[in-house]
Amino acid sequence: MHIFLIGYMGCGKSYWGRLLADSLNYDFIDLDELIEQREGLSIPEIFEAFGESSFRVREQAALDSVKNLKQSAVISTGGGVPCFHNNMGKMNVMGKTLFLEASPLILKQNILKSNGERPIVKAIPENELEAYIANHLSERLPFYQQAQLSVNVNGLKLEDLRQLLE
Repeated sequence: MHIFLIGYMGCGKSYWGRLLADSLNYDFIDLDELIEQREGLSIPEIFEAFGESSFRVREQAALDSVKNLKQSAVISTGGGVPCFHNNMGKMNVMGKTLFLEASPLILKQNILKSNGERPIVKAIPENELEAYIANHLSERLPFYQQAQLSVNVNGLKLEDLRQLLE
C-alpha cells in the first residue's frame, strides 16, 4: 500500500513522511527529490530554466512512476501535485491520501524557517506572505479536500498519524 501525503508547502509532508515511513517500515519517497535526481537540477533551477508548466509535467511523470513500486511507500508530494493532471484522482486509486492541514500563519512560519528555496513564494515580500498563502491555499483546497483522510498538523504526534491510517 502507498500513503500519499498532500498539502500546502510548509505543512510538513517530508518531515511527517520520513517519520511515518520509518515507523511503518515502508520506503519513503519525496517526489521533489525524485524529480531532482532524474533531472540533475534543483526544483528552483527547473522552474527557472523551463517554467512551471514544464515542471508540472515532470511532476506528473514522477507520480506515475510510483505505481510500479512493489514495496509499500509513504510518498511526500509537492504542494501543487494534487492540483494538476488529475493527479489527485490517480493518488486516490493508487493508495491512501492524507491531507496535512495547517493555517496560513503556521505555513508562513514553516516556510520562513525552511532551508530550501520555494520558487512559488520567493518573490513575495515577507509582510505579504501570509495573505498570499491564504489566497493560494484557498485555490488549492478543493483539490486537497479530495483526500481520503485529513489531519491538522498543529500538535500532531506520530501515534495520531498511525492511528488515523489504521
